[in-house]
Formats: sequence, structure tokens, C-alpha cells
Amino acid sequence: MSPGAVTEAGRERAALSAEFERVGPGVPTLCGGRTAGELLAHLLVRERRYLVSLLGIPAPSVLRAAERRMARLPWLEMIELLRTGSGGWLPGRRPTDGLEFLRLYVHHEDIRRARLGWEPRPPEVYRDDTLWHGARTLGRLAYQRSPVGVVLRRPDGESWPVRRGPRPVTVHGQPGELVVHMCRRPRVRVQAAGPPADVSAALAARPGTLFGGFAATRPPDGPGQHTTGYNEG
Repeated sequence: MSPGAVTEAGRERAALSAEFERVGPGVPTLCGGRTAGELLAHLLVRERRYLVSLLGIPAPSVLRAAERRMARLPWLEMIELLRTGSGGWLPGRRPTDGLEFLRLYVHHEDIRRARLGWEPRPPEVYRDDTLWHGARTLGRLAYQRSPVGVVLRRPDGESWPVRRGPRPVTVHGQPGELVVHMCRRPRVRVQAAGPPADVSAALAARPGTLFGGFAATRPPDGPGQHTTGYNEG
């Protein structure tokens, strides 16, 4: 885990907690069609009922029941549970896996990008360097089934191959955009360069389950609310 990820995770946790408090539980998000209240319950179960969340992989009904129970807590109490964190490795709680910052960042973007008129966050050197470090790790997971090679490239020209293979496709974007894109969220600002068939094959290989999964229902796109470089369909 990058040392920067520890610091950035704390900052992102505070920012996400404030965002939940600001928007309330009823607004839509880009996380699997969940509302903000359902997203927060989803996140808390994975942090504080980790063993239950593992049981939910073969038995989704167990996970859904745990999320419904979590969602019955008062809204501000749920936010405080998120703000204070998972408390490290204790029975039933999620062990540190190096992905905490990316998980919190993507869920924060799930809320931000569900609104019409969203824009990417302004560049921030330390945060973006931490995101770039995470994108290189996450990319190996996101593109592991791609039949062609995949290279990530950030605007300063630095690039990183995340999937070795023939006819590599290059995905250009700010580090945060690359992370959100790899989680198959529908609203990102990236460009994918390569033969169209290879680009389609690489993008289709991304799993739909990273950090809550691809939105089953998305809010309608308004002006500028599209994915540049390719069409998610």
C-alpha cells in the first residue's frame, strides 16, 4: 500500500462523510442503482460486517438483509460510523487491503457524478499521484481478462502497462478518471486509443462488480454528461 494512500484515505473519508450529510439519504448515485442511503449502508456493511459481506458473495440475500438492517439506523449515526472508520482488524471488520482510498474515492464520485452538471475534481498533485499509484494496481485486476494489451496514460505523458498482450490499447485520462473508468461507472472523461474492435474488447473485459458494480439504473444524461472516447452503451 502506498504511504500516501493512508493519508488520502483519511481525507477522502472525511469528504465523503460530509457529502452524505449534505445530500441526504434519498438522492440517486451511480453505484448499482442505489440511493445515497443504500450506498452508505452498503459501504458500512463491508467495513463493519466484513464476514457477513463475504457470506453475501455466495448468498446475496444475506448481504441484502444486512444492508437493510444497517439502513434502519438514524442517518447521522450512519454517517458517524463512516467518519470514524472501520477501526482496523477486529472480529467482523474488514482488514486493511490497500484499496480503502480508492473505494472511498469511487463511492464519493458515485454521488458527485449522479448530478447533472458534474465536473471532474480540479487537479491536486498529491491526491492524483496517489490515485495514479492505485490505478496501476487496480488496472491489473480490471483488465485481467482483456484479450489485448492495455496501457494507462496520464496527461503528463507517464504511462503504465496493466495488461500485457497483443495490439495494446491506450486509455488516456486523469488518474481519478482512470480509476472511476475501471470501475465501469458510466460518466467519465477518458479517451481510449486503438483499433475500434480492440478498444471494445478491452473495455468489455472490465468486471461489473468493482466497488459495488456498474449502475443498473443511471440518471438521465444532460449536456456534457457523457463518456468521451467511447460509448458505454
